[in-house]
Amino acid sequence: MRSLLGLSRPDGVAYEGLPIGRPITAATYDYLDPAAPEFSRFMLQQIYFPTITNLLAQTTTSPSWFGVAKRDMRARWPSWLTLLAMTEDDNEGTFGTPPVTGSFLRLAPGLGEGTMRFHPTARTRGAWNTADAALRSIMEKDGLAQVRPWAEDPAATVTAHPIGSARIGDDPATSALTDTHELRGHPGIFVTDSAAVPASLTVNPSLTIAALAERATPGIAVRAREAGAPVTYVGRL
Repeated sequence: MRSLLGLSRPDGVAYEGLPIGRPITAATYDYLDPAAPEFSRFMLQQIYFPTITNLLAQTTTSPSWFGVAKRDMRARWPSWLTLLAMTEDDNEGTFGTPPVTGSFLRLAPGLGEGTMRFHPTARTRGAWNTADAALRSIMEKDGLAQVRPWAEDPAATVTAHPIGSARIGDDPATSALTDTHELRGHPGIFVTDSAAVPASLTVNPSLTIAALAERATPGIAVRAREAGAPVTYVGRL
């Protein structure tokens, strides 16, 4: 814990403030064996959330929301270390029609409600449980900490970088895009952002998104030239 997360204190002295630990770059990839079965691979990462996020977070055990019990709990544990697991899922998320206000409905400054709906399958829940078990084995060893997972209630759900709403693939029944990122039935329309990523990555997606966009570029250049645009792709076709 001292070397990975930068946590160190004398015996009997509590951590007294947020944030504790290191930036988001503190992560372990020990559970990302490509030879392991699907839904058993995941990444654990330490992340910083603002104090208000931890205050509002519901947990799967009591106390779940505001009240005396929540106040007493925070008095006993003045500091929080927020950890996340990036797991594999069954691609069961769906997006609804965007509201007239844009891509989401703003409820308050810094808080919005999107149109994504996610009803996890048994395999997805199994992946969550596997990651939670590994996290507990680390954090609760020798009584170091008590793990309190966030609840799945809408008010406690945080969604970060959703992907795959128009994914690439070989099967038209399961993918809106061809393997060249072109929208099926609509030649010349390409999708190269996170929507094209075909599956849960178990890691932060930025580098994969960039790599897929670069991979799609030659096909875009070909279509542009077919349409008469003077496009030159500098690279390998």
